[in-house]
Amino acid sequence: MSLKLTSDEVPSVDSTQAYGLGGIKAGSLEVCIASKKEDVLAAQALRYKVFFEEMGAPITPEVLVTKRDHDMFDDVCDHLLVLDHLPNGDYKVVGTYRLIRKEAMQKVGRFYSEGEYDISIIKNHPGEILEVGRSCVDVAYRNRSVMQLLWRGIGAYVAKFNIEILFGCASFHGVDPKEHAMALSYLHHYHLAPEDLRVVALPARYVETNTMPKELVDVKAAFISLPSLIKGYIRLNGYIGAGAVVDKEYNTTDVSIIVKTELINKKYAQRYGAESTKED
Repeated sequence: MSLKLTSDEVPSVDSTQAYGLGGIKAGSLEVCIASKKEDVLAAQALRYKVFFEEMGAPITPEVLVTKRDHDMFDDVCDHLLVLDHLPNGDYKVVGTYRLIRKEAMQKVGRFYSEGEYDISIIKNHPGEILEVGRSCVDVAYRNRSVMQLLWRGIGAYVAKFNIEILFGCASFHGVDPKEHAMALSYLHHYHLAPEDLRVVALPARYVETNTMPKELVDVKAAFISLPSLIKGYIRLNGYIGAGAVVDKEYNTTDVSIIVKTELINKKYAQRYGAESTKED
């Protein structure tokens, strides 16, 4: 599904100021929407570093040539970035998230999640929806400040565009769901989306998450074992869809995440970064 893009083909995106995210800073760090082609390339290079070099996603010949993680959705999305402003006046991209609204989705015909889940129940929602994905942070910057800035940036974006539902895929490392049986069962028993929001894994890719009886799930241990990003969504009163999906392209086991913004616990949204790093 990946498409090879040359540097000249990477789109120039709208400025941070146009989206009203300016002023969200912590020390030398700042969150923004990418406004330059070079920043999009840097975000894709960071994704390559994390997903392929660190997490072991299989590297195709075309990805090996570019050393960037990229596909057709990068043409239409907004790239949320965390920048570290260096003493010499330069800066580098140390965190990123990919944000796709309905308007952007229509330019390519579908959301990324539709390759794994039937999300028609979300797409038919009359209000504004936002697909989030491709989240990653440079290993040297995995601390409360960067994670908090990413969440604050999403919060500002949600407010700017009156987003009512956030959704996307979040991942466990590895392609053997049995290794995450308790965590997946915990999510099924305690955080399964209500029927009016419940997206479902595509039949050909559906992996059962309800593999342990509820009474055998150690809730505390299961929560601690969750990847930090999934913990963050759960803290925001998020749900998961029905079924998991094995993604061999990225060496992950995915679940679908759904968050109604009206249900977000603001205290956790503000403190997420600080709390998540204590348990991972």
